[in-house]
Amino acid sequence: MRRLGTGTDLSTIPDTTSRRVTSTNEHSLPRLSPMRVLVSAFACQPGQGSENEVGFQAARAAASAHEVWLLTLSPSVPSIRRALEDDPVGPRVHVEGVDFGVSGDEFDHLSMVRFQWFYDRWQRDVGKRAIALDRAVGFDVAHHVTLASYWTRAGVAILGKPFVWGPVGGGVNPPLRLMTELGPRGIVEDVGRLLVRPVVARMPPIRYARSVSRVAFAQNEATKRALGDGSRVVILSNGLAAGVNGYRSPTRRSAEILVVGRLLPWKGPALALRMMRHVRHPGALLRFCGDGPERRRLQRMARRWGLTSRVAFDDWVPRDALLREIAGAGVLVHPSLHEEAGLCIAEALSLGTPVVCLDHGGPAELVRCWPDAASARIPPTTPEETARKLAAAVDTFLATPAPIPDGPSDGMTSFRERLLWAYDTAVERRGVVGRVHR
Repeated sequence: MRRLGTGTDLSTIPDTTSRRVTSTNEHSLPRLSPMRVLVSAFACQPGQGSENEVGFQAARAAASAHEVWLLTLSPSVPSIRRALEDDPVGPRVHVEGVDFGVSGDEFDHLSMVRFQWFYDRWQRDVGKRAIALDRAVGFDVAHHVTLASYWTRAGVAILGKPFVWGPVGGGVNPPLRLMTELGPRGIVEDVGRLLVRPVVARMPPIRYARSVSRVAFAQNEATKRALGDGSRVVILSNGLAAGVNGYRSPTRRSAEILVVGRLLPWKGPALALRMMRHVRHPGALLRFCGDGPERRRLQRMARRWGLTSRVAFDDWVPRDALLREIAGAGVLVHPSLHEEAGLCIAEALSLGTPVVCLDHGGPAELVRCWPDAASARIPPTTPEETARKLAAAVDTFLATPAPIPDGPSDGMTSFRERLLWAYDTAVERRGVVGRVHR
């Protein structure tokens, strides 16, 4: 019996290989012929990793069986079209840009509040563009993918067509006992987040996407609870969109401990640094792959704790180079306090690199999709106790390096198959969604 995430019974979910219509009964869905699918993906750029990779792979997954119209940020359009030129699904993807309303330089320096204001406006513009496109195309299904959150608007939901939502995030909160690891700035930001998001989620324009979605993918259990309606919500981590096929494995594994992602308070880099105080392996080196506002604070902490010779800070690393680093690392540590998924986790597990993360939120959900991979999930307690347990797990993996696999391994759930199933389900539900549960 196949399983989705950590226990969803998929015996009622049909195979999505065939797209021809066949007869059906109350216990199965018909195989549908190719449809016209509208995909909204705010973040969508090939080779950029994170949400950008999810958006691009979602469009490709949809186009593997359907004709796809993709609405995304205007600056992303040229790179998407170039990437699709030699792609077998490329002719079936029609890309259109929607302006965000600010220049590139201004975009990079937007505060969270201003970004959310512009993002909500962008979603409204996407809705208007979707209506105009629908008059010309006549869509069968609409799907909002990246930056999908239970507390933000989904513009394409306004079409009134069968709507697929997600993978949706936004429901994971930091463990209260680890809040001090956020630092003063991070605590203020996260307290604001905890107070504002549930209120915003109750606003009518935000609730609308939830009310009309025929299938909603939640990235983890916490977000599933925030979405509420169990009959329409299925767990699917967007980390499963990460693909590393065709990548050549290294010949040996180093003693480097990688932390991948922007240096933001909620990503938990301070906890990783605290962990390093207790790592005993003599050759261990903690490498932060990414930059951000926490860098100076971390450098001060490293000096105060006498860790400067055991810690390295890299700037942003291109995805191809980052995959090489991950594949040869001794272990990847993901200490985020409220992560919804974590693509680098899926990439590490696919490449056979051990993963150590908190048993909390999206990372824990994603690790379970590779049940045979080397990994450790650490229950969050106090900062010091959590750091010691993280370090113990790291030392275990460094002492006995994980073997280099012959090639990447897939998680036990296919991102592509789940999306294609969702489109079929949205158009011809016949009660099946109600039988798919966690």
